[in-house]
Amino acid sequence: MEHRPEYMPENNLIILLLLLIFSAGLYYFWWLARTSRIFGDNPVSNIMLTIFTAGIWGVYLNLKYMQKAEEINDRDLKWYMIIFLPLSVLIIQNSINERYFPGK
Repeated sequence: MEHRPEYMPENNLIILLLLLIFSAGLYYFWWLARTSRIFGDNPVSNIMLTIFTAGIWGVYLNLKYMQKAEEINDRDLKWYMIIFLPLSVLIIQNSINERYFPGK
């Protein structure tokens, strides 16, 4: 079994969606900080850039992390996945769950 970082939580996708909705999107920053560490990025700079660019950096990160999340599962990101950008948090988390928590 592959070693996973100790800060790697498994998120239920329904709970994640509800937290994003009921926190008016603020939970996204918490999720982004944890996900940034998984992919080897600096969480503080990602959050600050997302705030200072009014979300443009967050859109870029979501696309980047969707690609990386597919790569860790040995899949390619298809060109039409940009259509699902509003659901990218769920897609990324699902890929992370598949990689680090197989069979659940």
